[in-house]
Amino acid sequence: AEENRVSERRESMVASEVGAHEASSDGFGSGKVPLGGKSPLASHESSGQTVVRAETVEASHGAQKISNSFAPQTPAMSTETDDVDGDHVLDDSFDLDDDGEDLDLTAEMERLGLDENDTDGDGSEHGDGSERDDTHGGSFDDDSVGDASAVMEQEEAETRRRVDAEFEMNLRRAELKHVELELRLVASEETVRSARTALAQAESEREQIQSSAHLAWEEVGEVEVEIAEENARRDTEDAVKHKAKRQARAVVDADELRKKGNEAYRNGECADAEVAYKSAINALESCGIELVEPSHLTLRTNRAAALMALGKMREAHVECEAVLRINPENIRALSRAGNCCVKLGNLVAAQSHVDSILNAPSATPEDINAASMQHQKILVASVERDRLVGNDAYRRGDYRGALTWYDAALEAAKDVIDTRAGDAEYTDVLLDVKVGLHTNRAAAHLMRGAPLAAAEDCCAALRLDSGHTKAQVRLARCLLQLGDFAEARQEATDVAERAGGELQSKSEARGVLEDIAAVERASRDAGESLKLAESKLQQAENQPDGQQWDDDFDIQGTASEALRAVDAAVALAPAVPDLITLKAEALRFLDRREEALALLKGKKSVNARRACVEIRLHFDAGNLGACLESAAEIKDVLDAIPEYAAKRLRGKENEGDGETAKNAAYPGQDAGDGDDDINDDLKTVPDPEGLLLLLEKAAKIGECKDAGREAFKSGEHRDALATYAEALRMSSGTSALEGLFLSNMCACEQALGQYADALSSAGTAVGVAPKFIKAHSRLATIYVELSMFDDASAAYASMLELPLEHTEAATTRAAAAAARRKAKQAHPVDWIKLLGVTPNASAGEMKKTYRQLALAHHPDKANKQGASAGVAKARSAISSKLFKHIGEANRVLCDATERMRWENAKSKADRAARTASYATQSRQTGSSHFDPYKRAGGSSYYADFEEEAFSYDDYAYSEFYDDYQS
Repeated sequence: AEENRVSERRESMVASEVGAHEASSDGFGSGKVPLGGKSPLASHESSGQTVVRAETVEASHGAQKISNSFAPQTPAMSTETDDVDGDHVLDDSFDLDDDGEDLDLTAEMERLGLDENDTDGDGSEHGDGSERDDTHGGSFDDDSVGDASAVMEQEEAETRRRVDAEFEMNLRRAELKHVELELRLVASEETVRSARTALAQAESEREQIQSSAHLAWEEVGEVEVEIAEENARRDTEDAVKHKAKRQARAVVDADELRKKGNEAYRNGECADAEVAYKSAINALESCGIELVEPSHLTLRTNRAAALMALGKMREAHVECEAVLRINPENIRALSRAGNCCVKLGNLVAAQSHVDSILNAPSATPEDINAASMQHQKILVASVERDRLVGNDAYRRGDYRGALTWYDAALEAAKDVIDTRAGDAEYTDVLLDVKVGLHTNRAAAHLMRGAPLAAAEDCCAALRLDSGHTKAQVRLARCLLQLGDFAEARQEATDVAERAGGELQSKSEARGVLEDIAAVERASRDAGESLKLAESKLQQAENQPDGQQWDDDFDIQGTASEALRAVDAAVALAPAVPDLITLKAEALRFLDRREEALALLKGKKSVNARRACVEIRLHFDAGNLGACLESAAEIKDVLDAIPEYAAKRLRGKENEGDGETAKNAAYPGQDAGDGDDDINDDLKTVPDPEGLLLLLEKAAKIGECKDAGREAFKSGEHRDALATYAEALRMSSGTSALEGLFLSNMCACEQALGQYADALSSAGTAVGVAPKFIKAHSRLATIYVELSMFDDASAAYASMLELPLEHTEAATTRAAAAAARRKAKQAHPVDWIKLLGVTPNASAGEMKKTYRQLALAHHPDKANKQGASAGVAKARSAISSKLFKHIGEANRVLCDATERMRWENAKSKADRAARTASYATQSRQTGSSHFDPYKRAGGSSYYADFEEEAFSYDDYAYSEFYDDYQS
């Protein structure tokens, strides 16, 4: 295609060249002027196609512009001509016509009626001008001018033709040069195309040669690998042959060394035997022989035997383990590995090896017997190991750990069989081990406060060896701690008086006898002292009202001295029930009742005195139900008290008759066995008559309590108040019961609207029983209802210091926070509610109420209604504060100015409280606007604002005001 295109362009340029020469010759001859709009080279028709070249058109236009710029300007060329017949004469510049072809000058002149050879220029057909117009004809000057113009026009036209021809020739030369260069360019492109083809062929040949070179190099590598493999195969064959020779020599040498080692071992030369065995093993291993054959394993087991004989148990165990890795059922390796583990203290591994022997199918009867003997050795070693570890734990004070190891040792000792029945020495050793284990475990039990378990171990040791003095002394110590003083004294005396006994055991036995005497003395003296203290205390409590107790007996000092003696005795015998009872009794006299109850908690009463102490402690704690339950446990003893008291009274009246006095002092000595036991118990009971009175009082108080609860629930608050007041009088001196009934009286007075009395009762209850949580709660509630929020906050703070449950503590904290918020709003005290009057009460009614309350709550009247000293003291403290509040209430309410000021302050505080409540509700509901004057039902908040205050009736039957339940 490129060659065809170049050929067509060459032919077009040649044709254009010929056409240009023809046009130039025609221009000079015929007067045709080539115009710039089209040139012969710009349009060429070849094979029905027209090729237009923009370069030729632009060159033609350029030539025309140059021709026009250098053409001389003459008057004949002016565009202004005379108007001959009303039409304008065209100028001499020729433009393209509509069809774009060259303008023919001859045809144009013929169309205008001009002659091409006319030199006159007048446009007439006759040269002589015979037909001219009369106005112009005959004028010489006009003819001369016309000839001159024609001449000039012809010259100008000829000049233009020459210039145009010259430009045309230059254009044709440039185009020919361009064609020549294009031809050369085509030739060069052909050359480049040929060169590229040659280059591609050369590169293809190069790649083929390179691929062939790679294949040849791979062949070289394969040949080299084959050569290396052949060399390696030959080296391996040589090495195998050499190794086979060395191994053959090593086997021969190892066999010689084995024989040498066996000979040395039989001669007792264990060190030489071990060296020979080791050399044989090294000789085989150095030649690459893997020791897996039975003969090879025999070398290791023989070396292990030699090492064991030399005492190198760890190395011997390594050799046995190496054999067992290859053959786990090798009997010799298992047996010797078990012996090594026993020596090394790894009894678990030793037992595992022995069990493997017993379960091995290849084991012979001799192997089974040897393994059984070895098992017994392991058990004995296990017992000894556990005993030693237990002793070490005992020395460190780890008695629990010591018991664990002693238990394991005794358990293992049960499986030990006396395999040497005829060997008395072995039998004695095994027996001593068991006796020592029981004795040591008894000591550990004693240190952990378990004398009963210790006594059982001591008895087991004595059954194995009845003459074991250490076990007998420890049994005496156990009996002492259990309170069996007679048996303890007998065992200790037997050891102390035995001839030929151990000196240390005899010294310990004498120490036990001294401790027995000390505990009995302390128990007897403390019991008598506490009985006397109980009698004196009952006499002091039973004194008539107004009579002073003038006995100088120090109850507190006596109880303290008894407690010190009992503590010393408890250190020697901590598990004696009588000592625990005496300690609890002494703590009760010292007002440490909670400690006493904790000491007796969970322990069943073992005698009448323990039950009596529990009765008095439960009564002091206000737990009437538990008090009566403890009394039911000694009903027989309590039923015998009246007769016992009558007989003792008769004995006092007949003190002159020795026999009668003796019978009265021991009223049941002629009765049956059952009566003897009851009388023995009654002798230990402190003040049995006072105990009966106490139980009668507890029953009556319980009845009052139940009656008051029923009256309160039925709405008979005044009857409930009177019942609780009677119970309070009967509970005089018992702070827990006083606090309980004062709190219940507060609930009744609150229900009756007697807030001054309720505040007094609640404050007194808190003072009498400071740990009574319900009293604190009711006091805080009274303060809140009276708008005394600072006092309420203080009451809640005191309540939070007590041991509260999680829910109760959370509720108390919330109530305390609410009281603090109210306190910031400056609420005045609700004086009307404090006085218990209506808002519309007259001044006379208020004055009367004031006088009644002032008289009732005057600090000097604190001991009203026969109150105990504790109640009077607590009531005096709250009455001083209450008396001032009553006076202030009277002053504010009876003065019109003060009352108005108080009411204004109350209204202001109420508005502040409502505003805070509205803000809280808005935050909770998420609403930006809250109408403070409308409820959900449409009613006003002010309509029943008083109903939003705390109402007792809403809570009267809730658990908050229920009676105290123990």
